[in-house]
Amino acid sequence: LSRLTTIWKGFINMQSVAKFVTKAYPVSGCFDYLSEDLPDTIHIGGRISPKTVWDYVGKLKSSLSKELCLIRFHPATEEEEVAYISLYSYFSSRGRFGVVANNNRHVKDLYLIPLSSKDPIPSKLLPFEGPG
Repeated sequence: LSRLTTIWKGFINMQSVAKFVTKAYPVSGCFDYLSEDLPDTIHIGGRISPKTVWDYVGKLKSSLSKELCLIRFHPATEEEEVAYISLYSYFSSRGRFGVVANNNRHVKDLYLIPLSSKDPIPSKLLPFEGPG
């Protein structure tokens, strides 16, 4: 991550689960609007089934008018890691993804996909067009 530029820094908050400061790094897609369009605090409004997200991503990838952007969140400091891991564990143990509740003008839908360092990248997200 040290070679990548941070595109956003702020809070991720899911009521009664975790709140922490995080940084976002580019993975794939266009990031032109993200730094200005992401709010200071990303509020997670709930959970969603992976199948629903993958169906939506499949439709999105075939659309000419929409873009898929992938970013990676990482705790801003070592102190933030405990809350970061708590949120990851919450979604991972339930087999669900997070749904962001407060999207802005350019960001229509935003999902948090819990991937461990050992998990393969889901094929629906490939190929990467960016730093990877």
